[in-house]
Amino acid sequence: MYEYQVGGSLSVDDPTYVERPADGVLHSALLNRQFCYVLTSRQMGKSSLRLRMRYRLEAAGQGQCAAVDMTRLGSDHITQEQWYQGLMFDLVRKLGSRRRFDVSAWWHELGELPPIQKFAHFIETVLLGEEVGQPLFIFLDEVDSLRELRFSIDDFFGFVRFCYNERAENAAYRRLTWALFGAATPRDLVTKDYQTPFNIGQAIHLSRFSLSDAAPLTTGLTAIAQQPEALLTEVLNWTGGQPFLTQKVCCLLRSTFANRLISAGSEAATVSHLVHSRLIHNWEAQDDPEHLRTIRDRLTANTQRSGRLLSLYQQVRTHGGLKADGSQEQADLKLSGVAIEQEGLLRITNPIYASVFDNDWIHDCLSRQRPYAETLNAWVASNFQDESRLLMGQALKEALQWAGDKSLSDLDYRFLSASQEWDAKMVRMELEAQEKANQMLAEAQHKATRIIWLGYLSLGLCLLISAIALLISLLR
Repeated sequence: MYEYQVGGSLSVDDPTYVERPADGVLHSALLNRQFCYVLTSRQMGKSSLRLRMRYRLEAAGQGQCAAVDMTRLGSDHITQEQWYQGLMFDLVRKLGSRRRFDVSAWWHELGELPPIQKFAHFIETVLLGEEVGQPLFIFLDEVDSLRELRFSIDDFFGFVRFCYNERAENAAYRRLTWALFGAATPRDLVTKDYQTPFNIGQAIHLSRFSLSDAAPLTTGLTAIAQQPEALLTEVLNWTGGQPFLTQKVCCLLRSTFANRLISAGSEAATVSHLVHSRLIHNWEAQDDPEHLRTIRDRLTANTQRSGRLLSLYQQVRTHGGLKADGSQEQADLKLSGVAIEQEGLLRITNPIYASVFDNDWIHDCLSRQRPYAETLNAWVASNFQDESRLLMGQALKEALQWAGDKSLSDLDYRFLSASQEWDAKMVRMELEAQEKANQMLAEAQHKATRIIWLGYLSLGLCLLISAIALLISLLR
């Protein structure tokens, strides 16, 4: 029976697998021994592509493949030595060896060498040690999990780069080709230009389903629709060709209309009603398998960066698209899955995301994060004119302390900057008022002193006159 699969990797013979341009590009690049990487948002079909590529290469006798899920190696409390030994164990198990090989014993025989040197020695002497051998393809899946390791992984990526460069001097390395798959950007994984392999490799763009790509999916719709092609078109209009959502909506259609036929001309209304009732309405409770919550967490989990991401997403919504500039913030937004780059513009991926993550949702997220949300909203509502809504004193100090380690939106920085200016203005006015009061007090004190001295002088004159008068009377 034809069944749509919602979530997980598709088997190599699954009829719902949709072949995209990336399949051909990746296959050609691997045969040309290019280091390749497929880095994109989650649930885009990376693992299914990897499985299909391994089968394609091995079935055609074009090489031997080892696929390693990096999450299997562990991340919490694992040491650098344990990580490399785990990777070696998986490679030996999947690529095999003509001789019995004990990873642990071999590792300890090398003594106190750094782990990366031991691993490099393993690749060269064990995996590539045969004089004549098949090409070897090593596929590393879920490489984004490497960010959770408690030690730097830069040396590992430096070695991947070394494998590529060493081909010029050592022909054995021409047999080895690496391919990486994951939900990360190159900058997330390694920041040192002299170690990164991403500036010498080939990025494989995993596009969303076009109507022509997804044509095989109509097979599962023929039993429920008079015009399955028209029905699939409406599905893609809502999902934007996102693989997981496309499979899910098709699956929901199959189960909902198992006993009745979707008539010609009603496809748009049918899909719209189903998407609103089964995906958008009360979406958090209906998000199974998890998809929308994954995007939500990508946008909000990192409290240091979420303000910036949400603000950028809000701008994309407001303007209908933003010019792509290659910034890390835009790369992170695309990696969340909520936005894609089309014709040089950053746009919202599909109407489902636009409906779920709407302006009210953005406002609620930002309001929960900002300790000054109420005053900021009131300031914005006044068209940025009501200065009484700005922060001052201790409230401003606490807000700046909260914002210190975060990447916030332009609106946040505008509000905090205006608050600092207003606070400084109030301090200046208070100082000027205090100075004026002190001046007035000083003048008053000076006048009082003069009056007192005049009084003393008058009294003295009076006494002098009285004394003179008394003296005159006595002389008479």
